[in-house]
Amino acid sequence: MTKAIAVQCQAISKQTGRQCKRKAIPGGTVCRWHGGAAGQVKAKAAIRAEGLPWGLGDSHVNPGEVLLRLVTQSAARAQRYASELEALVDEEGLAAAMVGEIEIPTKHGGYKAGEYIRGLAQLEAQERDCCANFATKAVAAGLAERQVRLAERQGELLAHVIRGVLDELYLSSDQRQRAPEVVRRHLTATVA
Repeated sequence: MTKAIAVQCQAISKQTGRQCKRKAIPGGTVCRWHGGAAGQVKAKAAIRAEGLPWGLGDSHVNPGEVLLRLVTQSAARAQRYASELEALVDEEGLAAAMVGEIEIPTKHGGYKAGEYIRGLAQLEAQERDCCANFATKAVAAGLAERQVRLAERQGELLAHVIRGVLDELYLSSDQRQRAPEVVRRHLTATVA
């Protein structure tokens, strides 16, 4: 990863009317004296700072969305490495795979299974660490809570729409009593 580039604080001094000369907090646009010490500012800056080395520093991109995308991508990579490891160990046996007694042919020659498995295990471990790091930053930035609030709001909107539709259909009392169960059944079938 490349190191984040230091940015000058964007705040304008009330005394001089000029731009602050201090460096902004990493990933931020202001120094700690001009709001960079605030929790929400630090959280967004941390997310942005994490994305910058990945080439994700576009100011029009939501840093939270980028971080969640990185968590997802990293978790998928770690799972892919783990699946490959599991398949090789299941096929060759753990001892044979680890000590490299089995030659695996390729179109460019071949390689000892142990070398490949050790490299794959190292990649998986590094990717899991990377994923945990991204996830920790997402939790620190409150992204999980925001997702829950968004999901709750979407649920409320959906319930409101369903109620409105059912009200306009002039259902019989029997149909009205059955409606919640029918809606619940269709929603759970859709989610599953």
